[in-house]
Amino acid sequence: MTSVETMPSADPHRLIVGMPRGGTTAMMRALNADGRVAAFGESLFWGRAWVEPREDGGFDAAGLERIAELLRKKALTPRGDPGGLSEDGRDLSAAAADVVLGMPVGSRPVEVFEAIGEAIAKTSGRRIWVEKTPHHLQHLDRIFQAMPDARVVVMLRTPVDFLRSYKHQGDRKALEIKKVFHRLYHPMLASLVCRRGLQEGIRASKRWPDALLMVRLEEVREDPTEVMGRIRAHLRLPDFSDVEFGQANSSFEGVTKPPNPLSPVETTWLRLLVGKNARALDMPMPDRRVVPIRFLCSVLSLIPWGIRNWKTVSRLDQGGIRGMIRRWLR
Repeated sequence: MTSVETMPSADPHRLIVGMPRGGTTAMMRALNADGRVAAFGESLFWGRAWVEPREDGGFDAAGLERIAELLRKKALTPRGDPGGLSEDGRDLSAAAADVVLGMPVGSRPVEVFEAIGEAIAKTSGRRIWVEKTPHHLQHLDRIFQAMPDARVVVMLRTPVDFLRSYKHQGDRKALEIKKVFHRLYHPMLASLVCRRGLQEGIRASKRWPDALLMVRLEEVREDPTEVMGRIRAHLRLPDFSDVEFGQANSSFEGVTKPPNPLSPVETTWLRLLVGKNARALDMPMPDRRVVPIRFLCSVLSLIPWGIRNWKTVSRLDQGGIRGMIRRWLR
């Protein structure tokens, strides 16, 4: 892979990464309560939307056009109130794409990334930008190679809360989309995704301890003023009176009846696959409940589950979704 050239910056590059369903969208909206801050996502710039530069580290014309094309396909977030930067996100995407197309051939990845952030901040009438893409957690090596000054917040979530949110994330969507989410769900897959997120957080905190701040969604909800103060200090944002941390993109938003607790089979998968990493982070785990026959049935169901969902995953494979899944599960 072509090396990504390091570029100095007087102002740190600010990023929010983390587990899926880990509260990164709510974090964006909370930061945007400060009228000076434009927290936006998800550019996917360093991950699924990565465009390989030339051998000299700069982009040719085709590379810049490809980046602009990928941006135009997105509706950047957050949209609408509270904490939104745009009504539909398309104006942010268009502004970022136009700026990229106007950049000179040979521009470096970090220069393009900065131009995207600055364009979005300008379009939204703000001056400080923060980029949020959860799966950038898997690409911190590339990010810190290009931006050694980066300040990163890693959003994590306790395994039980993660699995409940992951399981029900399609419940608020149209019926056909909801059916797809339910077909794709299996507690083993979801537990592996959870494990990967915790593993990446542990690895990153050891490698870049001063540049990373790991935050659990639960602790922000419990004491938003104190935790948001720590986050703003870590990101080197100006003072602001953070008074609340609202729910955003929640699987249970608008749900009148809370979903059922996790089944013994689901908690068994969590304990088997996530327990070690959860203990390393001092996260609570569910009590052990032995259901050997039901668990064996869950293991055997992986075969028809895989066959049934292969076509669905293949059809959704835009921008390297299967590659992203493989990285989460390895």
